[in-house]
Amino acid sequence: MSGRGPETSEQTVPVEPPVHVEVFPTHYMTMWKADSLAQFLTALGAVDRVPPTASTVVDDSSTVGREQQSVADIEATETVRYLRVEPDTPWTVSWEQRTSPVVSVSGTPPPALCRQLHTRTTDCEEWSDDEVDSLVHALPEQRGSDDGMGQ
Repeated sequence: MSGRGPETSEQTVPVEPPVHVEVFPTHYMTMWKADSLAQFLTALGAVDRVPPTASTVVDDSSTVGREQQSVADIEATETVRYLRVEPDTPWTVSWEQRTSPVVSVSGTPPPALCRQLHTRTTDCEEWSDDEVDSLVHALPEQRGSDDGMGQ
């Protein structure tokens, strides 16, 4: 348990870079250090559930405030500090430039999506069966279900 309260738990999936999992009563969030914005945008292009027209919130230091754009209109420039893609799904996916870039997936995404985005936004080529199980077991609603990760 973390110090965030009795309704929240945190775990780590032992892949490289590690995937941090935070579980809340109504949703969960996975987060990891990632590579470039260009690599993130390429990874999104491979996700069937993220159409090119998906609404995206963009924080670009060359403009004032955040803007709404479609994911297809985003250009990978050094001035983009944050973007959150909001497809018509029960989850969102974000990329943020911190000390190192970070990707997070929040809501109730299938574990397979988290694995797919992790391997496409980092140098990690694949997850072992134990690493997949670690993520599935970190998510109470996924235990004992068909997680769709056997690609």
